[in-house]
Amino acid sequence: MFWKKLLVGQIALDLFLILVLVSLATPALSETSTETTSDRHPLSLSLDYTPPTGGDPPTPRRDGGKRPGIPATDKPLTALVPEYYPGFTISEHPTFWIYVPYSSSISHSAEFILWDENEDVVYETRYQLTGTPGIVSFHLPENAPELEIDQTYRWDFTFTVGNGMGDAVVTPQVRRVVLSDDLINQIEKATTPRERIFIYAINGLWHDALTELAELRRQSPTDEELLADWEVLLSASGVSLDDIISEPLV
Repeated sequence: MFWKKLLVGQIALDLFLILVLVSLATPALSETSTETTSDRHPLSLSLDYTPPTGGDPPTPRRDGGKRPGIPATDKPLTALVPEYYPGFTISEHPTFWIYVPYSSSISHSAEFILWDENEDVVYETRYQLTGTPGIVSFHLPENAPELEIDQTYRWDFTFTVGNGMGDAVVTPQVRRVVLSDDLINQIEKATTPRERIFIYAINGLWHDALTELAELRRQSPTDEELLADWEVLLSASGVSLDDIISEPLV
């Protein structure tokens, strides 16, 4: 009789301990499930630019040095493009970004020329800058020939002082690529411009990520989140434009 009571008591104790363990484990399982859901959305964590593979030698994205007639500056004329690859884009008429270290108040002209793979001029224009020194943009006009898919173009940006007294030039490349069905689906599902920027960046679409982020920063120049994204993008591996991060968008 004594052993029967002892056995019943042991069973009751075991059941009690099982219930306690289950109740303690349940919140932990719920918390783990929540963290896993968050992990499925890396776009909310950090911008991550992934440069294309198999690129060309370093692109001439910075002016080569001092020239007669050009004002001395701490930083050279610089195209905002990756170090070793054409800047990829999905846009038919992309926007190009250049850091201009020279004051727009001096007598000058700016020239943009787009060349195709046969070294034929696709588009060219000459104009005046305002608000420099700073980062300027040039949007290929909608009435210009559109970039063809899987074609690499060279684009020249030249800053000329006075009446040809001296000039500074950069000559990087751009290449339009086609979107996969999966990437189209990702972009369409993006709920904010920032998510779309992250998708562009992780897929190596430099001009699209840079342009959308720069335009957001122009609209909200004091937004700390956008500033952090800007710093990450320009300092990314294969980009290394850390010295341009603090320059103003004009």
